Amino acid sequence: MTTPAQPAPAPQPPAPTPPQTGTPPAPDPQQPQAAPAAPQAPTQPVPQSAPAPAAPVPTPPTWQPPAQPATGNSSDGEGDGGDRDLSKLPQWAQRELTKAREEAAKYRVRARTETVQRHAYAVAGQLGANPDALLGSVAFAQAAEQLDPNAADFPARLAEMIQSALAANPWLAAQPTTPATPPVPPTSGGQFPGAPQAPAPTLQQQIAEAEAKGDWKTARQLKTALMVQSTQ
Repeated sequence: MTTPAQPAPAPQPPAPTPPQTGTPPAPDPQQPQAAPAAPQAPTQPVPQSAPAPAAPVPTPPTWQPPAQPATGNSSDGEGDGGDRDLSKLPQWAQRELTKAREEAAKYRVRARTETVQRHAYAVAGQLGANPDALLGSVAFAQAAEQLDPNAADFPARLAEMIQSALAANPWLAAQPTTPATPPVPPTSGGQFPGAPQAPAPTLQQQIAEAEAKGDWKTARQLKTALMVQSTQ
């Protein structure tokens, strides 16, 4: 009689795995820790190129009146003019400054008078006056110093002054042009050395003769030569 075989032992169930806890395992003290990652550098914004400026539009130049000099009447006495400022300077500086101011004033008057005379010469013929005789008149030259060519009523005042000069001095009126006198032919025969020669006329005589003939241009030139001769 046979003995029945023993049944195979049943397999053992695996050991239960301990539950995971929230605490991570401690790192190995012998293993070096990795360095923290470096923070990324902020990205610089790329500047946008500015649009090219538009080409400037050329503008025509405009006339600007000259700046008026300071009068020096400030209350603090720090102007460039005035007796208070001059009194603080040495005597020689006061004399030089006064002389310079007088010369500048004379230059301004002379320049203004020349401008008035140029305008008068241009319109004298239209008003019935002789331009050369008008500018050669001392009375008109003195009156021209009182006119301001920059004033708005300058043309009207200039015309009124020329008409007043014509009324007071009729010889300033324009004269009709006369034909030139033909030259006199020389006389036949020789000249005798014993004949007396007439003296040359003076500038005053030549001026009087030119004014008598109505040659105002020559008279004006002779007056200028006489003034130059008197200053020498």
